[in-house]
Amino acid sequence: MSAFLFARRACMGVLAAAFWAAPWLAAQAQPLTFERAQALAEQSAPENLARQAQVASAQQAVEPADALPDPKLILGVDNLPVEGPDRYTLNRDFMTMRRIGLMQEVPNGDKRLARRHLAEASVVRAEAEQRAMQLEIQRQTAASWLDVYYAERSVDLFDRLARQIDMLRSTVQARIAGGNAQPGELLEADQQALALQDRRDELSRDAAIARAKLRRWIGNEADQPLSGDAPDLSLEAAHLKQRMASHPELRAASARVGEASAELDEAISEKTPDWGVELAYNNRDNQFGDMLMVQFTFDLPMFVGTRQGPRIDSKQQSLAQMEAEQEVLLRAHRADLESGLAELEQLRKTLARTENSLIPLASKRADLELAAYQAGNSQLGAVIATQRELIEAQLRQIEQQRKLSQLSAGLHYAYVEGLQ
Repeated sequence: MSAFLFARRACMGVLAAAFWAAPWLAAQAQPLTFERAQALAEQSAPENLARQAQVASAQQAVEPADALPDPKLILGVDNLPVEGPDRYTLNRDFMTMRRIGLMQEVPNGDKRLARRHLAEASVVRAEAEQRAMQLEIQRQTAASWLDVYYAERSVDLFDRLARQIDMLRSTVQARIAGGNAQPGELLEADQQALALQDRRDELSRDAAIARAKLRRWIGNEADQPLSGDAPDLSLEAAHLKQRMASHPELRAASARVGEASAELDEAISEKTPDWGVELAYNNRDNQFGDMLMVQFTFDLPMFVGTRQGPRIDSKQQSLAQMEAEQEVLLRAHRADLESGLAELEQLRKTLARTENSLIPLASKRADLELAAYQAGNSQLGAVIATQRELIEAQLRQIEQQRKLSQLSAGLHYAYVEGLQ
């Protein structure tokens, strides 16, 4: 009886474990759609975390940017005798005083304003760089997912052709047995099957490489089976050129120009004197009265030509560099957009010809050659050759679709998502 109860409890434990593990296993086996891959990349890519920390750091630096320096505490002794009978005493000489006070340095207003502008420009740059990184992660994830999708479609095509050759091989064996075919045709079918296996291995390798690239962005979830079709990413470029300056990379470049301008303003502000105030209370022996001291200090920028001047010139050159780099980036994006749209149009036309002409012709030829072989008017080699031509046409279609999807994704995440 005890053995029965033990077995029953063990069985119940296994069932309970299976019950609780079922949702976890279902989650792990969740198919990997294009949208899910994008969401996983946004959540797990370390680049996003790094940029978020950069933005937070820049934001925290804004508030204290134009603050006054911390005040300084003054503790000291004035007029301490070092000779005579009163040497090193604090209460015998009427001039000896114990001092306690505060000193505050006050940078000029232009300098503090420039520091504030510099901190705010750093926030704008960090936010723009974070957005640009998000779009780059989305683009790379999309490219990797599409590589896997089309590579696996190519492998499926070759599997279909391999099954067709196996069927032809069975047909050849039957024809040889009936005396309607030569044994050499069977060898030819075997040779074609081996050649196709080599090509299939290459495509399987490409699929494995694509999975590895996808794993770079979403981790082990990249091993899940893909689900869904390739996305149809719209791209309407009518107003993109007018909004080009809103692109995150160009916004980051504009922010770098703002930073350089704020640094130049700060360098120019060095020509305006800073000042400071010191307040001290001087305590003497009770037989003498205490004293109060107030004094002001002012910087004297007397050597502008050798101190502030070269720094100002340096910041002016840095500003010119940032402005030139901004123009370079703007021209590069314009060229990328125009060339990308031109290439997109060419790919669409080529894909339309492949789908509307090349594949139907190759399919019709393969059907005719197969019918002729079944009627005894053709050779097996010709049948296999036409089947391979059909598969090659379909592979060309897949490759063109891949390039079109890749290019559309690149343009979409750069010039559609990027401008939102």
